[in-house]
Amino acid sequence: MKTFIDLLIKTLFAFAYLQCGFADLAKLQRKSHTEEFEGAPALFRAMSSSPNDGYTYNWSVVSFTMDDYDSYDPSESQVNCTVLYLDQCTSWNKCRQTCLKTGATSYRWFHDGCCECVGEHCINYGINESRCRMCPEPGSDDEDED
Repeated sequence: MKTFIDLLIKTLFAFAYLQCGFADLAKLQRKSHTEEFEGAPALFRAMSSSPNDGYTYNWSVVSFTMDDYDSYDPSESQVNCTVLYLDQCTSWNKCRQTCLKTGATSYRWFHDGCCECVGEHCINYGINESRCRMCPEPGSDDEDED
């Protein structure tokens, strides 16, 4: 019986530790840094519509209709917002430089290392959600922060 109680206590402590770690990770996934660029919309459209060449970052493309887009021109009421999520975690500066090279008009770098390059028709810096495929990297939630 003592062994069972010891195991139960260890399990509860492990669960509590994991909960704290996931809570910290969730906080990082919500915090982000944004910046606007002049952008090159034609370049961004080309980069987001062509397959990856294997020499640059791999990314995921997410497009959605801006139904609530406030436009003075009725012909522009149905525009798409397109964002690129880099698969790998990057530094803030690497995110900024990569998004500049893709022609993005803005970017969002999440504090968990996820990078989102934002296209021309997006408002509020795209999607405020960390969706990078391989980021955060395994084990990054238990690193010591100084």
